[in-house]
Amino acid sequence: MLPFKDFLSEETKKPGLHVFDIDGTLLNPTAKVKVKNSKTGETKEINHSEFNSHKLSPHEKYDFSEFRSADKFHESKPIGRMINKLNAIHSNAKKTGSKVIMNTARADFDNKDKFLDKFREHKVDIDNIHVHRTGNDKSDKPVGEKKNDVVRNYLNKSDYRHVTLYDDDKNNLHHFLNLKKEYPHVEFNAHHVQPNGSIRRYKEE
Repeated sequence: MLPFKDFLSEETKKPGLHVFDIDGTLLNPTAKVKVKNSKTGETKEINHSEFNSHKLSPHEKYDFSEFRSADKFHESKPIGRMINKLNAIHSNAKKTGSKVIMNTARADFDNKDKFLDKFREHKVDIDNIHVHRTGNDKSDKPVGEKKNDVVRNYLNKSDYRHVTLYDDDKNNLHHFLNLKKEYPHVEFNAHHVQPNGSIRRYKEE
């Protein structure tokens, strides 16, 4: 575990990009992914953490409709420790020329303002933090690679010296660290977010 004072000190280098996942990292969603089987007609539901490791069987497909509902998103439970870390890092980033973004596997919501209001409730300066929604990318690339495309775009346009990702999914963290090969001059830090909001340094296994 990383003590908060050390964590905050580490994240004030100049300049840097700080990337936060949303589901399971900043908030715990109540939305479920429906798994529909076209052969049997059966539908089952899985939660966010189950989806991270779920594999589709033949004749199955996902239904993400609940994850596009701003009303359903509003039911999400905040992960207090991570919300506090996000706010502290963003406050420092504004002083150092660094940047904070959110990078989610979700697509567009049916009500943008209600989605943003959920963060405003928890004092997040969401109007100055861009939310990238990689679910709008309909390619067959893994979620981690879609998220990497967002990071690449920032690294190609700005002279960031370090990039830090906070995510509850080890698959995304693994893909993220692969970017080191493309940007050897940039320091990459991957943090695996635990259910209680604490973080562990993630290293390639």
